[in-house]
Amino acid sequence: MTSNSLSLFTSSATNQYSAALHYYLQAGAVCSDFFNKAVPPDVYTDQVIKRMIKCCSLLNCHTQVAILCQFLREIDYKTAFKSLQEQNSHDAMDSYYDYIWDVTILEYLTYLHHKRGETDKRQIAIKAIGQTELNASNPEEVLQLAAQRRKKKFLQAMAKLYF
Repeated sequence: MTSNSLSLFTSSATNQYSAALHYYLQAGAVCSDFFNKAVPPDVYTDQVIKRMIKCCSLLNCHTQVAILCQFLREIDYKTAFKSLQEQNSHDAMDSYYDYIWDVTILEYLTYLHHKRGETDKRQIAIKAIGQTELNASNPEEVLQLAAQRRKKKFLQAMAKLYF
C-alpha cells in the first residue's frame, strides 16, 4: 500500500467516524427536540454511547471521549482517564470542561495539568470543580439537574460540529 492510498484510506475512515457520529447525534436530536428533553435510554443505550466513544477516540477527540464516559450507566473512569492523557487531541480540551459534571474526572484533569505544568488549564479545571451545583453535599436532584444541563449543552455543541 502506498502512502497516498494509506492517506486516502485514513481519510475515508475518518469520514466514516464523523458520519457515524452525525447519525448517532441526529437520532438523539430527533427524539429529544434537539436535546431540549432527555434522550430516551432506549436510543442512547450504553452500547450506542460506547460506539460514540470509539468514534471520538478514533477522531482524536479525547476530551469528548471523557465526557461521553459520564453518559454510561456506570462512568468508565479507565477510558476517561486514558483519553485525557492523550497528547494528540484534536478538540479544544479546556473549552469542554464546563460539560463535565463528574468531580472525579475534573480532579484528574487538575492533577494532569499540574503534572504537565499547564497552569492556565489547571486553573480552568479548578474553576469547573468549584461550581456550586457540583458540590457533593447538594441534594441528589440538584446534582442530577446539573448533569442533565451539561449533557444537553454538550450534545448540542457536538451536533453543531457534526451536522
